[in-house]
Amino acid sequence: MSNCPDFVHQVQEVERRFSSEWQIVQNGWQDSVAERFHQEAVESITRSLSQYISGIGLSGYGLERLLLQMDSHLQQMESLTQ
Repeated sequence: MSNCPDFVHQVQEVERRFSSEWQIVQNGWQDSVAERFHQEAVESITRSLSQYISGIGLSGYGLERLLLQMDSHLQQMESLTQ
């Protein structure tokens, strides 16, 4: 997508950083508390970010589909002006 807004990259970066930070914590914190934290917090946050980006389980377009549609329309409009 050539016209991807900054906030999309920011959301994707949050998702990547959250996952990598959790991996670091999980490697040093291996007990029942870590497992409970993972089930109650990490999975919920990861699921919410994934839904926001993909649109799975949402009634409208997810971020990816919406941006693809916007990009397609912008390219069509650009081709009309050339």
